Amino acid sequence: MPTLLSDRRPVRGAGNYLFRSLLFLVTMTALGAAFQEPLTAAFLSNPYLNGTIGIAFLLGVAYTLKALLGVLFDTRAAGQAGEIALKARRRELPLRQADDLLLGTERYGVREFLQKVHRVIGHGDATATLPYLLDSLATRGDDQRALVRYLVGALVLLGLIGTFYGLLLTIAGVRDVIGGLAADPTTDTMALIGEFKDRLAAPLGGMGTAFSASLFGLLGALALGFLELQLFHALNHHHAQLEALVVSDLVPLWQPVVTVTAQTETISPRHLAALLQSTTDRLERVAATTEYLANRGEGITRVAEQVASLGEQIESLRATLQNIENDRTADLRHELRIIARLLAQRADLTPNGDDHAPSA
Repeated sequence: MPTLLSDRRPVRGAGNYLFRSLLFLVTMTALGAAFQEPLTAAFLSNPYLNGTIGIAFLLGVAYTLKALLGVLFDTRAAGQAGEIALKARRRELPLRQADDLLLGTERYGVREFLQKVHRVIGHGDATATLPYLLDSLATRGDDQRALVRYLVGALVLLGLIGTFYGLLLTIAGVRDVIGGLAADPTTDTMALIGEFKDRLAAPLGGMGTAFSASLFGLLGALALGFLELQLFHALNHHHAQLEALVVSDLVPLWQPVVTVTAQTETISPRHLAALLQSTTDRLERVAATTEYLANRGEGITRVAEQVASLGEQIESLRATLQNIENDRTADLRHELRIIARLLAQRADLTPNGDDHAPSA
């Protein structure tokens, strides 16, 4: 079956965000190659601090690209899960086989989430628990981006540290220059200028350290912030896809809505038994709530009416299940009687056929 357009849009969206990130990195690399000489000179002014900034930046880039690749794979896996669920709802795929494909096959990070959804729906707490499970997707996305956000702030702080360190070197160098100036008028002017130039090397080096650290720190934070923004959008698209998958496909597949009437003859007794068990569990929870409210003296009449209504529903379900079993038993007895009559007629006809057989 061809892939639906709605299933392919999130995949293209995740791929687009990864492509934008790679294009941005290529552009940054091209600009760095164009300004290689001044950047190299600025880097060599304090290679240790600038190297630390570069390592932090490369670590953030590697982690972000890895996370974007994981989101892309998870998005494709979620799209495949949506196709499987749609085939199962259209009766093109058996439910047991669909469950094996959805829950048994490794689908990156989606497999664990689908197993949680299946357990929640199987326990009958989908209405109360699914919203919290879907809200946890945003928390998981924030956890994935926590390291990138920290590295963005760390790059800015490393640049500020380099700035202050360079300013301290500059202040110390200027102090040495001022303290080394000679007031003797007999001193050679050219020698004084040469000594002054030598003493200026320390404060100028401090200024280079300050500005280079700020430059590399802010550039790294800018680039890594753009990559973190792409990861944020990719995660949002993926979470929206998972929410649509759960609400539109998995809940109708794993928890079908059935209306029981007096003429319901096509519902299987197995499903009715499961529905009866679910209603019994709810009755037990309502009974526990009744006891709690009775101790507090609040809401006894309202809960008692709910208990009575649930009891009537249970009796109706039991009667419906009994009627279906009786009808099937009667049909089975009728078929057995017809088979017995056919066997009896065949037994009566067999001796006559032997009398007309030719003699040896």
